[in-house]
Amino acid sequence: MGVDLEELRHAVDNNEPAAEVLELTRRQHWCAPEARFLAGRALAAGHLLRALDDDVAEMDKENDDPALVNATRKRDAALSAFEATAQKAVTVETEVRRPSVAEWHARRRKAILEKHPEIAELFKPSWASFVACVGLVLLQAFVALCLVHSMSSAFVYAATVGATAAFGSQALNHELSHDRRTSLAAPCALLASATTTFPWFSYYFAGGHERHHLHVGTPRDADADALFWLWERQPVHEADIYGIKKPKPSPRLLWLDSIVGGLLWASTVALLLPIAYAYALLRCLVRDWDANWRETLFWLSESFASYLVMRTLVKYSNHGFAVVLYLALSSAFSVGFLCHPCIGFWLMQHACATDLDNESRIKPALSKPLVGRTNTPSLGRLQPTLSYCGSTMWHWLTFQELRHLEHHDFPWVPWVRLPELERIAPEFYSPNHVYHVPSIRRLCGAWLGATDEKFDFACRKRLVGRARARAAASTARYDA
Repeated sequence: MGVDLEELRHAVDNNEPAAEVLELTRRQHWCAPEARFLAGRALAAGHLLRALDDDVAEMDKENDDPALVNATRKRDAALSAFEATAQKAVTVETEVRRPSVAEWHARRRKAILEKHPEIAELFKPSWASFVACVGLVLLQAFVALCLVHSMSSAFVYAATVGATAAFGSQALNHELSHDRRTSLAAPCALLASATTTFPWFSYYFAGGHERHHLHVGTPRDADADALFWLWERQPVHEADIYGIKKPKPSPRLLWLDSIVGGLLWASTVALLLPIAYAYALLRCLVRDWDANWRETLFWLSESFASYLVMRTLVKYSNHGFAVVLYLALSSAFSVGFLCHPCIGFWLMQHACATDLDNESRIKPALSKPLVGRTNTPSLGRLQPTLSYCGSTMWHWLTFQELRHLEHHDFPWVPWVRLPELERIAPEFYSPNHVYHVPSIRRLCGAWLGATDEKFDFACRKRLVGRARARAAASTARYDA
């Protein structure tokens, strides 16, 4: 959905200029014209409320001045108008957008638990993530101190062992952010993330990933526009997902829309991701301290921990620069440097699978269900979350993170038990019944060869198109 009630309140409480408020509502892409109109009225009432609050504060509250009584009455009326209008705007937008991807997963979860209540037994905590975190840190230290002796060896080990370990650090931070039932979750995740150059700890533990699960496929999903657009399309193509028209790119950049350009773009993203994250976070902190100070604190703590880890490894190694290069390249390969197979996770997890059209450029890399999706609640023949159904070894090397459909259905099931979901409920998870990715190599090849928009993240383009069509039809009936 678009801006929610809390964001409208936040805009008013911070007394944002009208231009910034309008930009906020534009960027958050209300599908229903009525909802956008109501949001504008709510913001107007909110700014009036702010002005009346200032008037009341300047008056003598001990005095029964009629002006004070009148200003207080107006303030209460403005408050009621703001709350009622904002709530109506949110309700209208929510109804137009239903069902959302999060609701689709909730319906699947309910259907699966009704048919297989024994799955609830899989929710209990597991110590596997804590053991794996310590193991990955020791593995990275061993390779850095004992095997890396030159830049060439740093490159070779980073592309193999290091990439797997760095991806594992990300996967375990992701896992532990969903299971904080013990006080060891955060320190363990921080330790694992400190061996990489990307701040996975602050990314997952500061709250943004929780919003991803609650609002996946909507404008409120921070992961989509903060991270996944990097693989959804290259900068040569501006997003037209929400009907926001932008100038056409320079023809000089069109060479990026090729296999070589895709390889270069994936590698540039992998190398500059930590810098881009830091820049974006600090920029947000300057604009809104209250909403971003916690994540900034996490990022600073993690940066200091990474500095200590690298400094310690360099101190006990005779090849300090090679050690730093090894750790940096390991992190880069884990997010797709030179289109490393680890990029498969970032490409496939929310690629939209559907038989309704041929717009998806990576459609050849996806496999249709062999029997049919009769057991899956409907999302209009769309499947916004995918799992990999290939090598068992690759599943374990990636800490089961490629079972993304299972994860969004049951985020509380520890990664070591995710394979049990397909065994218990094959009618919901087996390749016979859901879209799936059979080959990471084929997926990478299709992505590199794709032009224009490479995939539709969590089917948001199609879902927004449907919501706008419903809103237009509703408006037409109202006008008639």
